[in-house]
Amino acid sequence: MSKQKHEIAVFPRSEFGKNAARRARRDGMVPVNVYAKGKENRSFYVKSNEWEVLSKQDFSLAFLINGSEKIGVIVKEEQINYMKSYVVHVDFQEVDLNEEIHASVKVVSTGTSAGENHGGVVEQIMHEIELVGKAQDMPEMVEVDVTDLDLGQSIMVKDVKLPAGVSSKNDPEAVIFHVVHADEEIEVAAPAEGGESAEPQVLTERKRDEE
Repeated sequence: MSKQKHEIAVFPRSEFGKNAARRARRDGMVPVNVYAKGKENRSFYVKSNEWEVLSKQDFSLAFLINGSEKIGVIVKEEQINYMKSYVVHVDFQEVDLNEEIHASVKVVSTGTSAGENHGGVVEQIMHEIELVGKAQDMPEMVEVDVTDLDLGQSIMVKDVKLPAGVSSKNDPEAVIFHVVHADEEIEVAAPAEGGESAEPQVLTERKRDEE
C-alpha cells in the first residue's frame, strides 16, 4: 500500500471579502476554510505554490499545520477560475482521526504479469476501490501486484491485501484485473430492458502494434 503524510502550512485569516481575496492572491496566497462537526469553522491562507504541488497528488487525508497544531482534513471542495487559471478558494472538512471515513482510492498495478509473456493483455476493470476505515489508516492508493497473473486469471477485490483496520465496500467477487489473449473473443452479456440479461454479444479485442 502507498501511504504517506501530506502536510501544508496554513496562516490565520482575519480579512474577508472579494478585495481581501484579491490581495491575498496577489501575495501568492489562497483562502481556505476548515469545517468541523460540532466546532466553529475556521479560516486560513495557504501558499498557492505549495497547494498547487499538493493538489496534484493522490491523497485521502492531509494535515494542515497551524503553528504547533496539526489538523487532519479531507478536501471538501476546490473552486478554480479556469478562465484565469487560479484557485479561488479551498474548503476542507476536519476529520476525527479516531473515526471511520469512506474514501474512493485509486488502484494501480505493479509488475509485469506472467500472461503478458504468453501473448496476453492485462485489462484493468476497476480503477478505484471504495474503502472504509480510520482516516489515519487510509492508503493514498492501492497497489496490486499482477506478476503472477497468467492467461485467463483474475484478481478480485477479495484478493487485495488492505491495511489493518481498512475494508472495502465493493463486492468481494468484483474483478479488478484480468488477463486475456490479445486475439481472444470475449462474451459480454448486455442487460436487456427490465434488468434481464440479453443474448451475449461477442466483442473482439486485439492488441495493435502501435499501442
